[in-house]
Amino acid sequence: MADLTIFYVADIHGSDICFRKWLNAAGFYGADILIIGGDLTGKVLLPIYPTPGAAEAWTATWNDRVHRLETRTEVDELITRARDSGAYGYVTTADEMAEIGASIEQEREVFGRLKLEALEGWLALADERLTGRPTRAFLMPGNDDPPAIDSLLASSRSLVDVQGATTELAPGIWMASRGESTPTPWHTPREVPDAELGDLVEAAVRGLPPSGTTIWNLHMPPFDTGVDRAPRLDGSLHVQYDGSGEPIMDPVGSQAIRDLIGQHQPTVALHGHIHEGRGRYRIGATTGFNPGSQYQDGVLQGLLLRVSARKGLRDFVFTAG
Repeated sequence: MADLTIFYVADIHGSDICFRKWLNAAGFYGADILIIGGDLTGKVLLPIYPTPGAAEAWTATWNDRVHRLETRTEVDELITRARDSGAYGYVTTADEMAEIGASIEQEREVFGRLKLEALEGWLALADERLTGRPTRAFLMPGNDDPPAIDSLLASSRSLVDVQGATTELAPGIWMASRGESTPTPWHTPREVPDAELGDLVEAAVRGLPPSGTTIWNLHMPPFDTGVDRAPRLDGSLHVQYDGSGEPIMDPVGSQAIRDLIGQHQPTVALHGHIHEGRGRYRIGATTGFNPGSQYQDGVLQGLLLRVSARKGLRDFVFTAG
């Protein structure tokens, strides 16, 4: 059969423009397969308040600058700009934000509702762009994504949630997927101890055939492979710097995943999670990748792969745009 072209990204974290670019990659790159390898939803809430003493005006603090908004059109424009960088604009009141700040349950309810509303829009757009086209599109939640999105993903007509599944991409080309991470300082929803993560990955890859081209779609990268290097943080989550003013970078990947890759030798391994980890590695016969992430700038960093059932990985190129 002909080679299969795959376009892979991860960690778009609620960025509308990055999601649209991912969908457009089907036509732009001629991709047969589109994949988002976890962390679909955003992490920032942007409160927009009525301006005190003004009948029709609003105030918001965005990117360290106070925005004075004189019309609802300006409010909508700010919300659109925020959504492109992955933040959720929320028109509210000072009193409500005080209540949210005092109640973690209320904060989670508001944040979760905004995430679901935005994701519903994505699914509708995907149906519009992909229905009737030969391109197949896959995604999965990552460690930052709340469990509440799972049922919504399952309702999509054009996007397939592959979390925990083995998936035949083409005859002789298979993919196994897991989106969890090891524990982080932010205590995100889908964190598990390293040994448990290894068990989850092993269960997923157990469904792969013994021959052909195999792709491990794992949000978490393997330990000390270059694609898992993240800034060192102190107890207050401040980045630590060396004597030259550069961030100190430490490997934070999964040892269990590294051991499993060494044992099973998949053809390709695809990862995200570490936004600074753009690059590739080799473990035995396996070539692994992390495309990195610059979602907050509206830049989609991706990876274009060409694979075949008989010859495995044919070529690759990192993309950004």
